Amino acid sequence: MATNQHAIAGLCQEGDALVAAGCALKAAACYTTAFKTHVASTVAHMRSLDASNFVKVVSALEGWLDGEEDVQRSMDGLNKGLAAVFLSMLCPNNLSASLFKMESILQRADHSSEEIFARCSALLNSKGQPNPTGSRRLILELTRALAGLLSEPESPRALQLYLKAFQKHRSECVRLLRSRQAHHLPKILKAFSEQMHNCLDLSGSTQTEHKTFDIVNKSSLQASEILEFLEAVSPDDPNVRKWQGEFLLSLGKFEEGAEAFSHALELCGPQRDKKEGNMDESATCKVKPAENKASALVGRAAANFSIGGRANEVCRDLGEAFAIHPATARQQFQRLFSNNGTGTAARVLLRQQAERGLSGYRETVLARPDLRSTEGVELLDPVIAQLRTLCHLEPDGGGRELRVRLADCLLLRGEVREALSISSQLAAAGPTQQSYQNTVQVLCGYARLLSNDHQGALEDFQAVIEHRAPHPSSCVRALCGRGLLRMMAGSHYLTALDYLTASGLQPQETAFTVRCLIPWNSRGLLCTVLLEQGRVMLESVGDKGSGPLSQQEQEAPSAHGKDSLAPSKNGCPGGVHALAGLLMELQPGTDAPQILTADALYQLGRVEEAYRLLLSIEQHTTTRSPILARLALLQLHRGFLYDANQLLKKLIQCGDTSCLRPLLAVAAQKDCVLMEKHCYTASKRILSAQRDEGAIREAVAYLSIAIMASGGEATDSLLERAKCYALLGQRKTAIFDFSAILKDHPEHVPALWGRALTYLTLNQQKECTQDILAALRVDPEAVTQDILSVRDRGRKLMCEWLLQCCRESLCQAVAADKVAGEEHLQEACSVGAALLKIDVRDPRWHLLYVDTLLAKGDMQGAAFYLRQVFGQEPREGSAQARWGVVEASEQNFMGAAQRLAMVAEREPPILDFLLLLICPSHRKRLAQAACQEASRASQQGQWACALPLLSVAVHSVDGQKLQYLRQRAACLARLGLHERAVADLDKVIQGQAPEEEVTGVVEHALWAEDLCRRGRSLLLCSRERQALEDFSRALGLHRSRALECVEAWVGRSRLAGHFLHAASQCYAEQQLSEAWALTERGLKVEGGHAELRRLRARIKHEASSHCIVN
Repeated sequence: MATNQHAIAGLCQEGDALVAAGCALKAAACYTTAFKTHVASTVAHMRSLDASNFVKVVSALEGWLDGEEDVQRSMDGLNKGLAAVFLSMLCPNNLSASLFKMESILQRADHSSEEIFARCSALLNSKGQPNPTGSRRLILELTRALAGLLSEPESPRALQLYLKAFQKHRSECVRLLRSRQAHHLPKILKAFSEQMHNCLDLSGSTQTEHKTFDIVNKSSLQASEILEFLEAVSPDDPNVRKWQGEFLLSLGKFEEGAEAFSHALELCGPQRDKKEGNMDESATCKVKPAENKASALVGRAAANFSIGGRANEVCRDLGEAFAIHPATARQQFQRLFSNNGTGTAARVLLRQQAERGLSGYRETVLARPDLRSTEGVELLDPVIAQLRTLCHLEPDGGGRELRVRLADCLLLRGEVREALSISSQLAAAGPTQQSYQNTVQVLCGYARLLSNDHQGALEDFQAVIEHRAPHPSSCVRALCGRGLLRMMAGSHYLTALDYLTASGLQPQETAFTVRCLIPWNSRGLLCTVLLEQGRVMLESVGDKGSGPLSQQEQEAPSAHGKDSLAPSKNGCPGGVHALAGLLMELQPGTDAPQILTADALYQLGRVEEAYRLLLSIEQHTTTRSPILARLALLQLHRGFLYDANQLLKKLIQCGDTSCLRPLLAVAAQKDCVLMEKHCYTASKRILSAQRDEGAIREAVAYLSIAIMASGGEATDSLLERAKCYALLGQRKTAIFDFSAILKDHPEHVPALWGRALTYLTLNQQKECTQDILAALRVDPEAVTQDILSVRDRGRKLMCEWLLQCCRESLCQAVAADKVAGEEHLQEACSVGAALLKIDVRDPRWHLLYVDTLLAKGDMQGAAFYLRQVFGQEPREGSAQARWGVVEASEQNFMGAAQRLAMVAEREPPILDFLLLLICPSHRKRLAQAACQEASRASQQGQWACALPLLSVAVHSVDGQKLQYLRQRAACLARLGLHERAVADLDKVIQGQAPEEEVTGVVEHALWAEDLCRRGRSLLLCSRERQALEDFSRALGLHRSRALECVEAWVGRSRLAGHFLHAASQCYAEQQLSEAWALTERGLKVEGGHAELRRLRARIKHEASSHCIVN
């Protein structure tokens, strides 16, 4: 207790010091702390203070309770309620303390509000003591108003008190409300909001002709005063701004009202900051932000509507409002647009704006430079919002027509699911609601198509197309949709027919459908398919031989009315023209659709229009070739030959004449003929003037155009071009053109001769000869003259090739049957006759003629011709050989053999051919005679004379008799022709039976002798290893006969030396087995050969460490 008294005394002394120092606020804090510890002591101490200090402390406590900021900062940490009690103990009935107590009571409960209201009224109206002034009086008035509000919430009494206080001290009133009545501020604002609703009665019956809104005052409160109060107390409340806008509307101040609604919308935005706890959270009314914003938007729309000339703003605000909160927006619309037909006018305005927006979207879409672009799709957003607004304003959610339009716009915007939902609901409507049925089905079809339900989409499109009375626009859209599905299925021709029909019905609607409803990634492929199929249709018409239509044909479709579309479905030029127009609309600035249009106009007979269109394209195109080609054809058609020639020159300079193929496929036959003749004449004119490379190339270009114009059937042009290619050195290309002529005209002599000459330059003997023979069969005289016109070197080569071919024909004639032989003989005769005409002095051609007679079997004629040309005893061996055939036929075989021997060594092929002319039985006897004569010559040592006779014998029996070959081999060995001797002995040895089948001693001896002969010749040809193999085989077959032959022809020692040399090589190469075998064979030839024995010993010694050699 003593300690507390000491502490209290210390606090009071500290307070006294602070008061004396002029720090009344700190002193008041110290006294209050002491009062908290001991009331009586502190109060007694305070009463002992002098009057001036006491007043200072009381003033500090009053300032703290009144909420002064400076005092508040000094009193931090102390309880205001304690200060209020302390102040009451010091100064009973102190106003600040009483106000604080009343405010505290009102914050805790409402049951004492009547008593507090009376207490405040008494204090304000007190006559016994001075009335409160300044802020304390304002606080007292606000406290009385709050007590009145809490005691009678429905009564306007408290609100009137608030407004009265506000009118006197606006800013101070707002500050005190925010600071001292912040806890009750939502209730205060709510009461004013409800009163504002009562004040603002927007009734259509009081609306003037100027669309002003009148206020019907049902209370003494003025709406303007309430709005001023609410705006001051809660400036960031969107509802306050909204009511302000409505109030301004009622006064006819539409501009200010629109600004107020705009301010309200800004406050409704998500960017608004929260301040002062819950003070700005729409305390005036428990309305959600979406509802607030929707209501403000409708209000601003009403203001703009009343102003006039702001249709876009009105419709935008209404659309946004109904999108945010349809129920609130509809309710607000009924309040603000319900008088004097304003609601109907607003609906009409919405419909007009939707129509205008949709029209603007169509214009934007049709003006898109890029087919795949989605530019302008954002223009549909306000249209959709307006249509949805109209649907919300309708009592049944919108009529069928509005919902159809809404589904259409949603589909165009890409909202497929919602569009499908709406259109499916419309399609499922009862039979009494079947308007716009085609449109609904088309919308369903496209929604399903974009949802990948292709089968369902196809069914919807088909139903519209097959309807007995389809809606034109819907039918066009259905055709486009079905065409797209057909393209996806690969039916490109049917796709083109659908779009061809659609473009014939409504081209603008077709273009709009492609740009909007066809998926963007399918539009490019669709245009490509349509372009290709359009050209195919035109070409199919061109293939039927139809050119530009006559005037009667052009007018015929118009006489059928609606049936005029029927030809278009079959791909007539009129339909293709419509399709090309669609493609021009879809791809503006591109050449291909315009070229297709020009081609269609040409086939329709509208040549002048096609010409003007092509001229307009030429001015800006980068690919001039197709344009120049078409202009040239049109100028030919019109008869302007000079202009056509100039255009063709430009086309040739461009270097691309391939563009003529699609053009000529659609051109009329008479125009193609004109083009062919003109170009052929131009090429001949160029070639006749000069023959340099540039002129030839230009002529080739003209000839190529002529060939294309004729469809590849211009024989003259092909022939001229082939010659030009040959002159340019492009021989294979020239052969191609010659072959193209011969494919259809196999007996075309100039083409055959031209190709033969080209083959001649390429040194292709077989092909050249075949072509000359083919030409000779058709026109021998002309071909002979052509051969004579060739230069000497080429003519000689050509004659040589013909001679060889003729010889082959004669051989085939002799070997073939009678019918085939006659053909070959006839060919040989024609060739021989031609060769004789070419050079009658050449004996080879005469001999060829003799061979032909011999092949025919006319021996007497051949003999007569030989005597006539070569004399009774011809000196030429070739002629004497022919005499040999004649003598063989006369069975003078010895003389025949001698005459044939003259060509046996010099011309073996001639010998073989001549022997074929002799019958087999005579050939056998001829061989015997030749062999006998050769034996006589051999006995006399005339080996050179014997050799040709033996060759006659060998060739006569086709080498079948081995004895003749042995004899010729021996003769050849005598003459030193060992290589040929080896060849003959090869045939002899190969013609014998295998070793295992040979059993007789005589046969072994003969075979061993043949091997020794070949071995000797091989040694002389320096083929040692092969020779030793033959000698080894011979020793194995018949050792004694082999040793005799060795002794007679080679010598044992010499042959043993060869074996030693070969064995030494194998030994050096460490081929010990092979070396051992060679030494053993050498010792069989010469058993006492010392070197061989030493070599064998070395081999045996070296091999003994590895294996036993035996």
